[in-house]
Amino acid sequence: MPTIDVTVQYPVVITPNLEECRDFYVEHFGFDVVFDADWYVQLKHANGIELGFMKPNLSTQPAFLHDAYGGEGIIVTYDVADAGREYGKAQKIEGVEIVYPYTEEEWGQKHFILKDPAGIFVDIVQQLPH
Repeated sequence: MPTIDVTVQYPVVITPNLEECRDFYVEHFGFDVVFDADWYVQLKHANGIELGFMKPNLSTQPAFLHDAYGGEGIIVTYDVADAGREYGKAQKIEGVEIVYPYTEEEWGQKHFILKDPAGIFVDIVQQLPH
């Protein structure tokens, strides 16, 4: 069976909050802006992670890409070396919404969850040795 060759994978979130999402990931996660227009923003992190944000209801897009993301069903996870330290930093950042406090889970993770301006849950995770 043939496969489709890919080189880079990144999600694109449809949201009216382009500027807020851009600023959230640039200021709090160290992303760089690689494309910034009034209808689309593309971000890239030094470690290779990319994110895109697109405005809803664009006439240049098919109708099934017009609706904004509804705030349910997606989690973006970032592995970190020390979730407790990152939680301490997040608590001090004005405007960052922590929706799940720092927790040590029985399955071997320490983590907490934020919500970005598009409504995506951002899980900051430290994997513990088994």
